[in-house]
Amino acid sequence: MRSPRLTTRGQSFLAAGLTISLVGMVLGFPDITRIGALLAVLPVLALVAGWRRTPQISVRRTVSPTLLRPGQSADVHLDIRNTGTTTTVLQLAEEHLDPALGRPPRLLLPDMRPGEHHQASYRVRGATRGGYRVGPLSLRQEDPFGLTTSRLELHATADVVVLPRVEELDPAVLRRLGVAGEGVLPHSVGTQGEDDASTRSYCEGDDLRRIHWPATAHRGELMVRQEERHARRRAVLVLDPRPAAHRGSGEDSSFEWAVSALASAAVHLHRLGFSLVLASAGTAAQGLASEPLPVQAVLRHLALARPDDGDLAGVLRAARHARAGMAVAAVADGLGENLPRLVGVRPTGGVGLLLLLDTATFTSATVPGRRTQEAATRARAAGWHCHVTRHGESVHRAWAEVTRGERVRS
Repeated sequence: MRSPRLTTRGQSFLAAGLTISLVGMVLGFPDITRIGALLAVLPVLALVAGWRRTPQISVRRTVSPTLLRPGQSADVHLDIRNTGTTTTVLQLAEEHLDPALGRPPRLLLPDMRPGEHHQASYRVRGATRGGYRVGPLSLRQEDPFGLTTSRLELHATADVVVLPRVEELDPAVLRRLGVAGEGVLPHSVGTQGEDDASTRSYCEGDDLRRIHWPATAHRGELMVRQEERHARRRAVLVLDPRPAAHRGSGEDSSFEWAVSALASAAVHLHRLGFSLVLASAGTAAQGLASEPLPVQAVLRHLALARPDDGDLAGVLRAARHARAGMAVAAVADGLGENLPRLVGVRPTGGVGLLLLLDTATFTSATVPGRRTQEAATRARAAGWHCHVTRHGESVHRAWAEVTRGERVRS
């Protein structure tokens, strides 16, 4: 609790009292001097009393829900309890709140006897993607004459996360690529891990024509070719963290567009049965950039993502170790030496969707730059489906465009 301090009224009383006392002593009027002394003593007594009546109050705060879509509201409930041994006085309570969630609510907290509690609630609205802290609650109390005021902060807080903007994407574009529906994914032979094994033990009912005789002779048991993997799909999402590469500000920035695009892709692919891996500066720092995550965890990481000085090469390196059958990347132009690393993220025999952001258009209306077009051409030549995205283009349209052109196989 902050030390009690004099209000404007208390300061006026003190100044007036001292002045009147001085005038009374100079002019020789004892009664006026006594009146001045009384006026000066009142604020001092109020300060002393304020020190002695420090309240013992606790607050319990619940927020429902804690994950918000843009424009969605959440209810905040406060349970304020007097944990002291004396009755509290009337106090003004104000909640600390980020302006992005709305105006800070204020309420009058009535007198509470020991053990008594008071409940209050208000609503917050998630307008802008990000993580926000609700609280602490500040209590302000004054003496009955309004001469002093003191402030108490109840440090309990709660967190609210506003998720990125998600657009509905057309599933037909993935059907054109042969990676949607209940079908199978081609098996790619790898060098490590059981998921990349090209053979497996024979199971009753397997087609005898699929028996792999060399492996059978080597293992001493019947082995069959595993040419298909059923429904075990994994997609890696790549977010470019470079603050120097992105342009624009606020929700109109290229970074916000990239976050929204990957969030939309995450929800869409999750509905199609994909497991998701997010390669970003945040997940790389936590060692999660190569691990499958639930869709809500992916959205939460994207909600908290900020342009970071982290190395894009590290993000791309983690994405290459994700062992996914599909890659979706939202990357700013100006890749330079990172372009070969990005090209290598696309899994062999898998699908790569590259949304290459022409960042110059996020600050001024220009045609795509030469370097942007060259990077797109190189990505297509390496087998990526690439679309150069400009400011003002919807994620839905970009998702359709990125699969429209045929990739050029190297």
